[in-house]
Amino acid sequence: MTPAEGLQILAWIARFVGAWYLFNGAVALNVWRRTMVNRRPETGVEHVRAWTVLAVANLTLLGGLLLLFLSPMAPHVFLASCAFQGAYFAWARKALPARDEAGRRARRVSFTGFMVYVAVTLFVLGCSEAGLLG
Repeated sequence: MTPAEGLQILAWIARFVGAWYLFNGAVALNVWRRTMVNRRPETGVEHVRAWTVLAVANLTLLGGLLLLFLSPMAPHVFLASCAFQGAYFAWARKALPARDEAGRRARRVSFTGFMVYVAVTLFVLGCSEAGLLG
């Protein structure tokens, strides 16, 4: 396999990952919309949570779209989403403690998803360093 062929395979993998996160961002936006229609935030903590979910959903969707088109802006958006998610998890640990086993399990699943997103962000940064983006 030549380096050019390897870069082309990497480009297809990046596009697939971009499409995946474009889809995930759209799903997260729909969940946020349905949640907001059914139950408006009442406390300050609920407002922070709702707006953080909206920001991360939008960044996930935008990052996926930019990666799908191999845009040089993709790494910046993936890093911003990681920052929002990391800040949210740090804040939520104190402000929204899990009350039962189901809550703890949901928190673990969410955190595992975040760790996967961090790995994907490193992949996107690697694609940028390889000259694939832009």
